[in-house]
Amino acid sequence: MHILFVFCDGMGLGADDALISSADSAREITNPFFVAPMPTLRAWFGKIPTRADGVLVGKDSILVPTDANLGVAGLPQSGTGQTTIFTGVNAPAAIGEHYGPYPNEALREILKRDSIFLRLENLRFHTAFANAYPPFFFERLKIGKARRTATLQAALAAKIKIRDIDDLARGEAVSGLSMDNRYWIENGAPVPLITPFIAGQNMMRLAQQFDFTAFEYAPTDMVGHKDKRADVLAVLNEIDECWGGIVSQMDLDNDLLIITSDHGNVEDWSVKGHTRNPVPTILVGARRAEAAEKIRALNDLAPTIVELLRGSLR
Repeated sequence: MHILFVFCDGMGLGADDALISSADSAREITNPFFVAPMPTLRAWFGKIPTRADGVLVGKDSILVPTDANLGVAGLPQSGTGQTTIFTGVNAPAAIGEHYGPYPNEALREILKRDSIFLRLENLRFHTAFANAYPPFFFERLKIGKARRTATLQAALAAKIKIRDIDDLARGEAVSGLSMDNRYWIENGAPVPLITPFIAGQNMMRLAQQFDFTAFEYAPTDMVGHKDKRADVLAVLNEIDECWGGIVSQMDLDNDLLIITSDHGNVEDWSVKGHTRNPVPTILVGARRAEAAEKIRALNDLAPTIVELLRGSLR
């Protein structure tokens, strides 16, 4: 079994704006998922999922609304949310608050101890982190100056390979900033210009070489903090096209795609910040129903993944 875990920062389940015409009343729409085409997401569930829907079941897919608040007051943040996702520890409860965007010392200790990458590697599973990083990042990493998200910190805890420009050029990594590689090319990197669909195919091909592969996508949260609706729609189109590339490459009997987030943001463009909305956990492919039964909150994700992989050995 191969699990591809696609983490999209700041992507919650928004309001049901299905009855509002995007052509006539776009200003009244708060949920940009109803403005963006989103053909892959619509194909999975026959509609745009919202916070009012509950569990949705498609032909090969299931969506489970997932609690990102975790019993702690205030707006969920990336540091604690990602730590929870990649360890199974209720991080905001552990430190007494939602914290972010980057992990503090207490969160880094949780990640060092309970990283899902580390746990799986100790169980003799093979894991990968699909993101590519530029040369200057590795220079900063050597001297301890690189900013590290909780997701990256979880990967570093297991000392797995951090992919670089050469991996990106070979199609063995994906850019988490611009899936078509345009950002890299504009900065002089010798990498091919591709489409988000091809990036998704590359990601799934990589995942089929490992038991567990994770990918971190930050633009969903980045554009949610700004008031540029065209940028929001461009990011939603990019990630949906990438999802389409992933499923085109999947073996639905042996591969499981899991998509989730750490908190809401991009789903409500009437505000420039995080929300307390549930986040979607989308499961496509093998053993999706088994996984869906176990997931209710962010701290259920890591234990569910470990259990699925351990069960695949029986």
